[in-house]
Amino acid sequence: MQKKYILAHDTGTGGDKAVITDLQGKVIHSVYQSYGLEYPRAEWVEQDPDELWAAVAATTRRVIQESGVDPAEILGVGISAQMFNTLPVDEQCKPLTPMLSWLDLRSVRQADRLMEGETPALLFKYTGNIPTAKDVPPKMLWLKEEAPQVWARTAYLFDCKEYLVYQLTGKVATDWVGASAYFLFDPHQKAWSQEACRLLGIPMEKLPPAYPCTQIIGEITPEAARLTGLLPGTPVVNGAGDVSAAQSGAGANRDGKAHLCIGTATWVGISAPAFRNDPDKPFWGLSHIHPAKWVIAGEMETGGGALMWFRDALCQEEARQASAAGGSTYDLLSQYAMSVPPGSDKLLFLPWLSGERAPVLDHYARGGFVGLSMGHTKSHFTRAVMEGVAYHIRWICESLHRLDYHFDEMNAIGGGCKSQIWPQIISDVSGHPLHIVEHPLEAGAMAAALTVAVGMNLYASMDEVDDLIAVGKVVEPNPENRKRYDDLYHVYRELYDALAPVYRRLSEVS
Repeated sequence: MQKKYILAHDTGTGGDKAVITDLQGKVIHSVYQSYGLEYPRAEWVEQDPDELWAAVAATTRRVIQESGVDPAEILGVGISAQMFNTLPVDEQCKPLTPMLSWLDLRSVRQADRLMEGETPALLFKYTGNIPTAKDVPPKMLWLKEEAPQVWARTAYLFDCKEYLVYQLTGKVATDWVGASAYFLFDPHQKAWSQEACRLLGIPMEKLPPAYPCTQIIGEITPEAARLTGLLPGTPVVNGAGDVSAAQSGAGANRDGKAHLCIGTATWVGISAPAFRNDPDKPFWGLSHIHPAKWVIAGEMETGGGALMWFRDALCQEEARQASAAGGSTYDLLSQYAMSVPPGSDKLLFLPWLSGERAPVLDHYARGGFVGLSMGHTKSHFTRAVMEGVAYHIRWICESLHRLDYHFDEMNAIGGGCKSQIWPQIISDVSGHPLHIVEHPLEAGAMAAALTVAVGMNLYASMDEVDDLIAVGKVVEPNPENRKRYDDLYHVYRELYDALAPVYRRLSEVS
């Protein structure tokens, strides 16, 4: 039977999206299933890896059934998944603990230790990155020091995608993107760094073998076939983590192209033909799905997550109204934001709700509203949240420019692109036109599908993928708003400098 389709997954923090695409990456049908995060202690954030795998299996069954596609017509399977998680598994690859989420901050003590002395400079020399408490090395050290019985039984340290690929194929493997997110990977040699592992005392044998993203890593096992509805023997391409998948799914694979992802976490990424990073406050220096490139990405921890927090914490009544009317709370919030002038009457929001990465590398930073007066309403708060995220995106863009990564427009993806006003605010504040792709919510899954297409030799390289990703809308900066935002942006920058020592002291309060 002719192979006409690709099945791909975008396994995120809040849920899994399964899609069936044609061989050009066009989505034929998609299915989504949500799952949750667990908070067993303060600063601890976990997920059940078997719940994630059950969601992947269930969405696979549903997308095949609902689309009416014959599994025999599926050319291959690919996965993009959330990154920077840590999951210890035993010799049978059974989880020994829940997956420590990228949002987890239990390893602050270990992370602080890695920031001392010569260690940061050495880690940057070996890997091009320096970890915070959100990253994998401190979490590994936490397991080693705080859970020694688990550490002794750990055969491999997986991230999210590695566990899912194992469940599908029975193979232990990671990809070059996923490996680079461990911050123990030599970006130039495309291999685990012996020096970095030796420096931190992490045995290299606990790290899964790393292969190119487009390599066929295995086949669907009989057990996976029973659970998913796929045919045994269907090829599985290695795939990639969500940041590099976003770069590709945004149609920004070619050298120098930039993309903006407005998701729970929000980042700006550049396709770079040469590895270059800031040695003091490095951005994410990650491998690209294209084997000869890198993605240099500046990430803020809670971009879309800040608006999600605002919705859940302070807009319960709006959520009820929207639900009763069959609409979206986010649409209502967009209307709120459009009802007040640019600058929110000098109300500023600091979006550092879970520490901050780029360009400050500060896991102590926290959020807040500044400039609050009696005249401010919920509409001002709403717009201020959107503007605070936009100020931080501008800060990231300017920092990338200082590293000689120069770009004008950004291809934009993610849920924030669906807002009636937020992309305009970001464009006005940053000064960059936003080229919103035609399917901004499908970008990760489309990238996973097109990685399969390249791995199955339908396309010569990921550069050709750019021609398959259509732009649905262009948002240009409004020069009338720029001056107002310029003044407030500089105040925003001053607020971080003023409050950074306060955040550190606040963390020491018992």
